[in-house]
Amino acid sequence: MNTGQIERFVMRFLEAYNCRIIEKTQHAVTVNLSPEADKELTGRSYYWSFVERTGVEPETMTYRFVFDPEGDAAAAAAARPTPGGPAAAGQPGYAAGSPVPGGAPGPVAAGQPGYAAGAPAPGGAPGPAAAGQSGYAAGSPAPGGAPGPAAAGQPGYAASAPVPGGASGPAAAGQPGYAAGSPAPGGASGPAAAGLAQDTVRSADSILGRYFGTAPAPPIGRVPRDEVTYGSRRLQQLFQTALGSGRFTRLFEVTADNSGQLHSRAIPLTYCTWMNVNFKVEFACDMKRSEIHSLAINMTTGDICEEFHPLMLTKQLAPKLPANIHLLGDNLTLSRAASALESYLEQKIRRTDHSWADRANDILTQEHQLVRLYYEGMLAAAEPEAREEIETRYSARQAEVDWQYRPRILISVINCGLFHLKADGR
Repeated sequence: MNTGQIERFVMRFLEAYNCRIIEKTQHAVTVNLSPEADKELTGRSYYWSFVERTGVEPETMTYRFVFDPEGDAAAAAAARPTPGGPAAAGQPGYAAGSPVPGGAPGPVAAGQPGYAAGAPAPGGAPGPAAAGQSGYAAGSPAPGGAPGPAAAGQPGYAASAPVPGGASGPAAAGQPGYAAGSPAPGGASGPAAAGLAQDTVRSADSILGRYFGTAPAPPIGRVPRDEVTYGSRRLQQLFQTALGSGRFTRLFEVTADNSGQLHSRAIPLTYCTWMNVNFKVEFACDMKRSEIHSLAINMTTGDICEEFHPLMLTKQLAPKLPANIHLLGDNLTLSRAASALESYLEQKIRRTDHSWADRANDILTQEHQLVRLYYEGMLAAAEPEAREEIETRYSARQAEVDWQYRPRILISVINCGLFHLKADGR
């Protein structure tokens, strides 16, 4: 299976189990499992027994299934932010030519938003500000710098207003930015109009505030990440779950006229029942070849149809019995129908070419001869107390060779179902 086939299978699996898709990207899917899928995939039997005993609302797991690990890693690397640098002219944030935090100051183009012309970057020395520039007011000190004469009417920090981390001072009335005399974040307190911050602290220290008013938001839990690739443990688990839960089905053919509307005729349609079994046939020796045979038998007439599954893909089927139809009676029981399909498949296998088995038998004979020559020489020269151990190893090696090279045909049932189709044709 390639990546696209695996992704389609997993999405169909999640849809069949009514899982909630949180995020779907090109390389992965984040999904919140339904209770049924959680029971099948997480192995939390103790938790689900607790939920069933107490009747509480279950909390299902959330997973991130990755179909293409390399593509997902490349997408994550591309989305990761890059280290900051000098900004281009006209970009918001730092002005053109202004140094990055911790860097040296550079020439600033006039009229750029962010820091005013000539204003130093955080940690730099103050410089002459051009009148009319947005950002810091003319002459206002940069963070950590010394105050200077402020021009009246400049936006940004108010004249003589303290910078972050500085002390409060007399502010000019009517200046935008921080309120007159109000301390900056982290600064010392000044003559503020209201003590909102102090009230917030007092309410947080109170008992009611601790338990009701200021409860922090719950942290976001870690989402487990699973790589769903061919041969992975998670994909094998999905296969086994699908096989165990979807071994049997019962579907009805839904017929429609040329306009796409369902039939609502007075004369009922006649339906007959087909029993479909999908067999997996394995031809095994030192190599293995697998075949899938989809056989179906008419429960009324006993006719057998091959390649039944591809035929059903062309029909519209539903699990609900349609209105105004007549089901023909079955002349075969389920056990007789299954025996008839097994006999038909056995006869079909007998007619195939078995030259591969003859070749495998020849190799098996040669391998047994080599093993016999090797261990018979060891047994002849071995001490009496070591003969038992050598005979045990000899028997184990013969069993290994027999398992590896002996030709055999293995037949297993993948799934089966009853299909109720129109009697006038398949």
